[in-house]
Amino acid sequence: MTTQLAFENKLDFKASLKRVTNCMRNHGIKANIRKKKHNRIKRHEEYINDNLLNEQFDRQSKNEVWVTDTTEVVYGNEQVRKARVHVVMDLYGRYVLNYNISATETAASAIEAFKRAFKVEPDAQPMIHTDRGAAYCSMAFNDYLAEQNCIHSMSHPGHPWENSPMERWWNDFKLVWLAKRVSMAELEQSIQQAIKYFNTERAYASKNGLSAEKFRAQAA
Repeated sequence: MTTQLAFENKLDFKASLKRVTNCMRNHGIKANIRKKKHNRIKRHEEYINDNLLNEQFDRQSKNEVWVTDTTEVVYGNEQVRKARVHVVMDLYGRYVLNYNISATETAASAIEAFKRAFKVEPDAQPMIHTDRGAAYCSMAFNDYLAEQNCIHSMSHPGHPWENSPMERWWNDFKLVWLAKRVSMAELEQSIQQAIKYFNTERAYASKNGLSAEKFRAQAA
């Protein structure tokens, strides 16, 4: 603010930093700045793996590669609350296997999403591709994947295109479907309906005009 006042040259006296600060405080003026984001990757790295998928997103059969990610959603009316939605997707047909909603992004919530996915495909042993979020770098998550005989592939930091099918699904989900809900129950219902829509009702030119479910059924 002090620099801007000096630049605009609108004052006939010198406004010191202390004077400007006091004036702002007295009139309730606050700087609108973005809070610095902490680098959770550096703080929480436990298990780091290479990008084994290497952007080879087109798969020839079911359960070769599953991708996953989590995003923040809001719900509530008078008081807006936040939650994390975890989704597990099979790259074959871009079919969402299952999801989980949690208050925060933790290893336990990520593992729960995969437990639900393995209920859909109990015999699968896919490669799992994630970003380098704290939950996915944790010992607990990597031990769980090892128990399922799954190889873990990871995107590089700041490279969202290395998990672009999941990023694209989030974009469509938020753009087409998601709105603020007045309760957690309605939020969960909205997510269930969205997954059903993208899996069974929306046709894709990249899938020969079929839905993800019908395209996936061809591999059965």
